[in-house]
Formats: sequence, structure tokens, C-alpha cells
Amino acid sequence: MGCVLGWGLVFTHIVSQMTVDWKPGILKFLLVGIGLPFLGIFLSISESAFVSFLGFNLVVGAFGALLGPTLARYELARPGIVSEAAILTAIVTAVMAVSGLLFPNFYRSIGGALAGALMALLLVLVASFFIPALMQFSIIHYLAAGLFALYIGYDMWRASEIPATLDNAVDVSVSLYLDILNLFLWILPILAKKD
Repeated sequence: MGCVLGWGLVFTHIVSQMTVDWKPGILKFLLVGIGLPFLGIFLSISESAFVSFLGFNLVVGAFGALLGPTLARYELARPGIVSEAAILTAIVTAVMAVSGLLFPNFYRSIGGALAGALMALLLVLVASFFIPALMQFSIIHYLAAGLFALYIGYDMWRASEIPATLDNAVDVSVSLYLDILNLFLWILPILAKKD
């Protein structure tokens, strides 16, 4: 699982470096930002480790392509912020991954609460399209980062409960990758607002 997840993070970085100057139109954005990840997630639930890994690569490659321009914008505004966010994300990820293994009863009991909190966050994000001022509240960023940190612990607990097969490793890596990526993307605006 660690190798698959590590590959995904490296592949995301490589693709994001290649797309720093990419300015996708709405059609390309929808295809790369929504179509490829959904196809990748669909493929990743396959019983075949190869097909699951192909799906995983579609997810990480698509998000890498979208990250390139986003990270470049943050880096131009404040040099070093992306590295700072990556280090902070790595620290939080390590702590939460260990907690997922040390406190299985806690994580076993919070799955429903995490799902409810994720739905609430999605509603806030949809509402922010109509009320952009909502995203100015720093508390939303902190709560979202905390939510995805808890999801890292939850998915590590989940990984420890399923049989250790290559296909399961890829499947759990998709979940952990999305948790880590979301944590990173919520840490970035928190750090940007500190200035």
C-alpha cells in the first residue's frame, strides 16, 4: 500500500510540474477534473489489481494536471508555501495514520459522523458558489482540514481490517490519496491567510 500511495504522490508531483502553465477551458477542465477521476475511481473498485492500479493512475494523473496551475498561483503569491504545506501535510498524515492503527475502536465508531461531516462540507462548498463570502471564514478551512485528517486515520484503520492483497492495497491507496490531497488543498489556504 505504501508503495502504491508513494507512487501516486510522485506521479501527481511529476504531472503537476508539467502542467504549471496549463490553462484548460471548461470542457478540458470537466474532462480532466471530473471525468478522469470518476473513471479512475470506477476502475479502482475492480477485482483485478492491474485494472485497479490503472484507475488509481487516472485519478492521480488527473489531479496532478489540475494541481499544476493551482500550485503555481500559490507559489507566485508566496514563495515556499507549497513546500510548507506539503511538509505540514506529511506530518499530519503520519500522525493520523499511526492513530488509525493505535485507536481502532475510535475510528470504527466515527464512520457515520465523518460521512455526515463530509456532506455538510459539500453543502457549504455548493453554497459558496452563490455566496462567495462563505469561503472567507477561516473556520471552514480548519474544519475541512480536520475532517480530512480524521479520514486519513479512518482509512488507515479500514486498511488494517481488510485482507492484505495487492488489489485491496490499490483500493485503499485511492482513498488515502484523496484524503491526503484534500488535506493538502485545505492547508494551502490556511497558510496563505496567515500572511
